[in-house]
Amino acid sequence: MIPGPDTRLARLLSARLCHDLGGAVGSLAGALDLLPEHGDELLEVAKDSAISLRLRMRLYAAAWGGPTIAMEPAALETLLGGAPAAPRVRFDLSGLAPGVPLLAPIVPIALNAALLAAEALPRGGTVRLAGDGDSGLLVLPVADIGHSPAAWAPRWVALLAGGSPDAALAEGPRAVLAPLLHALLAEAGWTAAFGLGAGHAAQPLMLTPG
Repeated sequence: MIPGPDTRLARLLSARLCHDLGGAVGSLAGALDLLPEHGDELLEVAKDSAISLRLRMRLYAAAWGGPTIAMEPAALETLLGGAPAAPRVRFDLSGLAPGVPLLAPIVPIALNAALLAAEALPRGGTVRLAGDGDSGLLVLPVADIGHSPAAWAPRWVALLAGGSPDAALAEGPRAVLAPLLHALLAEAGWTAAFGLGAGHAAQPLMLTPG
């Protein structure tokens, strides 16, 4: 029997979680194993790995576990510092109203949209978020100068064109953000559409309530 979409999404999300946390755990474990021989230098490596692991766990708890509280832009930006693409990809949330929190159901939408946008920047760049929880959010990946222009994942483009989440689910854990964001938007009653992009910016992603 083939698992249903909800089961497949949960399984792929678990696999992605293990993969993304595994690198930080491996770095920490390796540094601790060599610590008696190399002392202070590896102690700093171990500390950095532990901080990275803690940030990533907090990010995924909010993005995939669902926070029970609203979050201000500054808190969201701190969480995104734990993204696997950071610091190669930077997250600029200055376009969100400072000090104005996003409601709890919108927080996972904003975080997963930012993570998906980071995948549009394989060689680095900046993900910009703007807007608010009332009128909607705009998400824009912009590549660094000299790098290839940003490009949204084909699986996400296909979903916005009316494609089935099944195709994205079939691609495995690395493709899980597209069907996950698609499901979160549907659950919240939000819609998604592309605007016009130019230069090193991909098409802006517009997320709109209702």
